[in-house]
Amino acid sequence: MKGIQTKKLSTALLLPIIATVFSVLMALTIIDAAAEKLHLTGELSIEAEHILTITADAAEDAFWTYNEVSLNKIGETLANYQAVASIKMMDADNQPIFETSKRTKPYDNKYLYPSFTREIIRNNQKIGEIQLVFTTYYLNQAITTAIFLGFIRTLFIILIIVALIIFRSKNLSGSIDKIADGVKAFSEGDTETRIQVKDSHEIKNLADRINRLFEDILESRTKLTENYEELEKQEEALRISEERYRYAVEGSNDAIWDWDLQNCEYYVSKRGLQMIGLMEHNSMSLESWMCFIHPQDRAHFENYLQGFYQNNSNFGQIEFRVIGSKGETRWLFCRGKGIFDQNNKLMRVSGFYTDITDRINAEEAINKLAYYDVLTGLPNRAMLFEHSNQLLVESEQAGKSGALLYIDLDNFKAINDTRGHATGDHVLVGIAKELVEAIHYDTIARIAGDELIVINKDCTMMEASKLANEIMRIISNPRNIDGFEFIITCSIGITMFPEDGTDINKLLMNADSAMYHAKEQGKDQFKFFEQSANEMMVKKIELQYEIRRGIRDREFVLYYQPQIDFLTGLICGVEALVRWQHPTRGLLPPFEFIELAEESGLIVPLGEQILTEACRQSVIWENAGYKDLTMAVNFSAKQINKKDIVEVVFGILRKTGMRPELLDIEITESIAMENLENTLSIIKKIKNKGVKFSLDDFGTGYSSLNYLHKLPIDHLKIDKQFVQNMRPGSFEEVVIKATIEIAHSMNLVVVAEGVETKEQFEAILAYNGDRAQGYLFSKPVPAKELETLLNNDLKPIEGS
Repeated sequence: MKGIQTKKLSTALLLPIIATVFSVLMALTIIDAAAEKLHLTGELSIEAEHILTITADAAEDAFWTYNEVSLNKIGETLANYQAVASIKMMDADNQPIFETSKRTKPYDNKYLYPSFTREIIRNNQKIGEIQLVFTTYYLNQAITTAIFLGFIRTLFIILIIVALIIFRSKNLSGSIDKIADGVKAFSEGDTETRIQVKDSHEIKNLADRINRLFEDILESRTKLTENYEELEKQEEALRISEERYRYAVEGSNDAIWDWDLQNCEYYVSKRGLQMIGLMEHNSMSLESWMCFIHPQDRAHFENYLQGFYQNNSNFGQIEFRVIGSKGETRWLFCRGKGIFDQNNKLMRVSGFYTDITDRINAEEAINKLAYYDVLTGLPNRAMLFEHSNQLLVESEQAGKSGALLYIDLDNFKAINDTRGHATGDHVLVGIAKELVEAIHYDTIARIAGDELIVINKDCTMMEASKLANEIMRIISNPRNIDGFEFIITCSIGITMFPEDGTDINKLLMNADSAMYHAKEQGKDQFKFFEQSANEMMVKKIELQYEIRRGIRDREFVLYYQPQIDFLTGLICGVEALVRWQHPTRGLLPPFEFIELAEESGLIVPLGEQILTEACRQSVIWENAGYKDLTMAVNFSAKQINKKDIVEVVFGILRKTGMRPELLDIEITESIAMENLENTLSIIKKIKNKGVKFSLDDFGTGYSSLNYLHKLPIDHLKIDKQFVQNMRPGSFEEVVIKATIEIAHSMNLVVVAEGVETKEQFEAILAYNGDRAQGYLFSKPVPAKELETLLNNDLKPIEGS
């Protein structure tokens, strides 16, 4: 009977106890597993931060020195950590240096934990960045194992309970009730309850184990709370880190792009869409993105992407153009990083787009300034040299002849001087435009103010001649600018290559020599380069150098030719005439050097030196008692048109102390007429100081009474060719008489040059001439010899 009761008790107690214990223990096991998961997750975060800290410290120097070998070793060491799924190291510009990803099952995307990022900072400057991604696969395995062990433990406990109930059901009823009540109370939230039994050792141990399980659950619950709070902090830190990354990307003004080959997806960030004028909500595929790439750059971009396939390239960059939705063209700089799986299969390509339109435009502007003439848009000297060297090589390799034409506009300076540089610029632009439209040859360049170069790499001398004639025709077309018509001519020098040379410098020198030869022959023509003419040019260059040296070493000296007053027969003035005391060639007359000095512009410093010496000598004679002796000094066109000539003359007068009224500046008719308005202005300003002016060589130039009336001159000099060819009843006699009468009517003093015979002297005297100058009285002599003449001739000339 007792056995039956015990069995009933065992049966009655067994099922609810087993169900209750199983439910509670499994619930506690699951809670414990969840607590363990949070704990392990926290440990994983702590370990990740620890690994990042150690790695950042170890890699700082390698980032600073950009030591890729060291960084690769550090990356490979990190890859040995079982929990690490992927590693990415980037430089300060977010360019990948080291990157690896594990592709086995434990590292599938579903097991990946959010990445951990650490910036490498030195001297308050970001020098790199490390990103780590961990797998939770092994953590999940540990949790699963824990649950499984908990389940085994639960079964084990149930088996123990069943055994105890079966074998000790009679004595266990009260204790089991207490245990069941305690477990129930604890499960309902009474965390203070504990099971107290006074039973056998086994029952008491069971109650103690359940009580310890209660303690473990409470401890796990506390840890779970702490881990949850820590996880919240880590999530907040991760959110802040992601925000910083987003701000950094937006602040860089770059666009992010990603091409996922596995899913056939192409992503472009908001900034990338803005670059082509699309809104943020517009979707994008690789095909649609290709439609925005400039047609000429699409193949280039496709080859760039193919490079990741074909070359297994990890990194690549390219510059290309895109056409925006409104038709505008922009330049983009693309950087990409290929990501491969463990079988070296390309999985995706990611990178950045940078808008470099402003940089490209700036480079093009700089290039244009460096290689193109700002005014005409033609290639300049730098472009000519860069392009022509290759052109000459190609012509020589092809066995063909070519021509280089050196074009110089005739008298172009007169346009600038009379009508201003704006008009001159207008003329140049028009000529350049017409040449470009009419002549389709390899190179047309502007290398100086009014100097142009044309190169044809395939032409004969006959074709070069035709080309030169065509250029001269185009340039000589009448041009109407601001109501003024200009007809411009040019001089052209032609050199053939490779016959005359294959070096651009030599060809330019040859063509320049030929061009100057054309100018010497009267301008408005072309000349081919000839070696003999070139030798003459070399001599001119050498002579120019010697003139410059002579000015520096004061080799130029003055000789003086006296002027005789017809009325008194006395020397009333002198004309200062320059001679060159050459160190090797002896004393040289003016015709040996004056023309080249004028042509090269050296006449300006030489003229100032002559004027200074003449004024200094005048003061010496004045102090020696030779009073009121005028000093005539010749001025060239470049001197009289020099911007500061008035200040120069006044400065020399002040420096030497010469009386201005004794200075007589001689200019020729051609100089006066070259820029009449400017000449009149300068003469008036200088005359305000008392300086006198003479018109030299009258009768050989314009000889216009109209302009003669306008010029505020004091003396009129009759050219020596009229005096020396004068015969009774001759044309020259008529001219001289008329000139003297007209000059006197204008209150001008007439000086006859080249008087060499007594008959000429007496004739001029009979025509009422005022002064005479010539070899009849004296040839030009040094200052000391002239002083002898002054001492001897201070009396009427015999026979006067």
